[in-house]
Amino acid sequence: MNEISHDGLRYSGQQGESVTVTVEAQNTVSMVVYTLNGVTQPLPAGQSIQFQLGAGTTTLQLVLDSAPSGGTYRVVVRTVSNEANNECVHTWTHLGSLMIEDFTFFA
Repeated sequence: MNEISHDGLRYSGQQGESVTVTVEAQNTVSMVVYTLNGVTQPLPAGQSIQFQLGAGTTTLQLVLDSAPSGGTYRVVVRTVSNEANNECVHTWTHLGSLMIEDFTFFA
C-alpha cells in the first residue's frame, strides 16, 4: 500500500491487501471508538484494527477522547511501502474536545 496524502489520511493499495492500524494512548486513558465501513465498535487498549481492502473505497473513522485532557494518541498505519519502516505515523494531542480522524483507503 502507498500513502497518497499524509495530512489527508489517504492511501492506495490492492484489493485484498491487509491493513493494520494501531492506536497507542499516551498520558491518558485510552478511549477509542472506530467505524469501519459503517460498523462502529470500541477499540480496547492494546488491540489493533485489522482489515483487508475491499474493491473501491474502504473508510475508517477514529473517534479519540482523553481523560485528562492533553493526552496524546499515536496512530500507525501498516504496511505502507513509501514510508520509513513501512509505517505511516500520525500523532494527535487532545485539546479538550473529541478528535475525529477519517482515513480513506482506495483499491
